[in-house]
Amino acid sequence: MAQVFQVVFTGTLNPATRAEEAVRDFAAVFKVSEEKARALIDAGEARVLKSDVDEANARHYLEVLEEIGLVARIEPMDAPAAEPTSPAAMASAAGQAAGSAVGTAAEPAPRSRADSSAASSPPSWPASGVTTSGMRPLSEPAARPAGHGWVWIEQAWAQFKQQPWNWLAAMALVYLVTGALGLVPVIGSLASMVLGPVFAGGLLLGARTQQRTGTLRSTTAFAGFSQRGRQLATVGVLYVAGLMVVSLAAGLIAVATGVLTAGSMEALSSNDPTLIAAEIGPGLGLFLVLLMLGLVPLLMLYWFAPALVVLDGMTAVAAMRLSFQTCWKNLVPLTVYGLALLLLLVGGILVFALLTRLLGDLSETLMAVAMLLLIPLILLFAALTILSVFTAYLDVFDQGATGHGTLAL
Repeated sequence: MAQVFQVVFTGTLNPATRAEEAVRDFAAVFKVSEEKARALIDAGEARVLKSDVDEANARHYLEVLEEIGLVARIEPMDAPAAEPTSPAAMASAAGQAAGSAVGTAAEPAPRSRADSSAASSPPSWPASGVTTSGMRPLSEPAARPAGHGWVWIEQAWAQFKQQPWNWLAAMALVYLVTGALGLVPVIGSLASMVLGPVFAGGLLLGARTQQRTGTLRSTTAFAGFSQRGRQLATVGVLYVAGLMVVSLAAGLIAVATGVLTAGSMEALSSNDPTLIAAEIGPGLGLFLVLLMLGLVPLLMLYWFAPALVVLDGMTAVAAMRLSFQTCWKNLVPLTVYGLALLLLLVGGILVFALLTRLLGDLSETLMAVAMLLLIPLILLFAALTILSVFTAYLDVFDQGATGHGTLAL
């Protein structure tokens, strides 16, 4: 007979989780009253929440509980464990033992993967080494067809619409922090770039939490500092170092080939398009091509790295290596994806420019109001970008979510 397991809530919360947030999220995910959820969490005692499940489903329950902020573990059924107790009974008779009652907790419907035609099945897990880390064994990245580049954006938009205000607030907090850092000359800009993957990691954790629980905290961007923060910052350091190397190499090649001279550098610093065109001419195009040839591989190293670090527990170097391999394997859909994002960006800019021009002809006040609309549009595009990284990650690594079943409450 196959080994079965039980999921045990230890009675404690993650130190970074507030009790009220855990109560609210637990009630929302498992469709129970907040009173029941609060009784369970406030009791501070070990309770069996699910029993008689295989290891894959037990681990899935474990991940969902840890996303909410509950510290849990899974145990083989032949191991001694605390007897499940009903939170409802504890609420009505504090301190008295109560028999377990199987709740009818309904579960959120599983989120669809980008490859909607593929059937979802539980991942296979090693038979030993039961932990509470919540990290999944990473599957081999799949090569997806070209059309998936647009599917990633569609699914990102669908997820954004579920919690639009929370996503806008989360992105606004990131921009406020990075904007404040940018006020510090040189060091501030470098710090913002290094911390970029840390914020991205927090947002990706938020995307996964939203996918599994249907909830998103506006402060999710800061979760990356407490979860894999050092490795995420290492990704940022390596990325900044790569940018410096690429820029230096492109500049040296441009100087060696005569594209950049003292006169052309002076023209560039003048910001005069006519002078730049006269001094540099087609050489500027060559310089930009050289720069792009270096930036594309660097972006491939970076693209999936924050997700692999924070969602799969990889080291920065290993994550960047796998990110490059995955991007290379999916070069066609990533090209479609990049072009689609570019068209959305350019199209949005053109529509906005036309709108402000029309409103400006009518009234300066209307034009000022229209300019204020630019802020949420920027935040929307940023949220769509990070969510599309998440949906692409789910697709190429085939990490679709499955249902949660019911908990014993």
